[in-house]
Amino acid sequence: MKLSELKKGQRAIVDSVDLEKDLKKRFSTLGLSRGIILKVCRKTFGKDSLHVKLDCAACIALSNSEASLIEVSPIGGGLRRCNIYGLSKQEECCDDHERDN
Repeated sequence: MKLSELKKGQRAIVDSVDLEKDLKKRFSTLGLSRGIILKVCRKTFGKDSLHVKLDCAACIALSNSEASLIEVSPIGGGLRRCNIYGLSKQEECCDDHERDN
């Protein structure tokens, strides 16, 4: 399944990233790579881009065309790995941030 096909709130594990070399390197430095767990936090109006949270450590925005080049496997809800990063309750996940917007 493509990352671009996930719905808001869905979580997935990244299977492969088939982006152009420089873009792949840039996203890799932000933590987007094979094996990473992510969550779709928002999709923009018109669904031309999406905002994802990576293992609760980084938030990135991707265009729909970039997200369509990333293969993922959806996983069940309730997965939170924030505590391993020592984040406060306020910083935990997109779940808390979404209520503010």
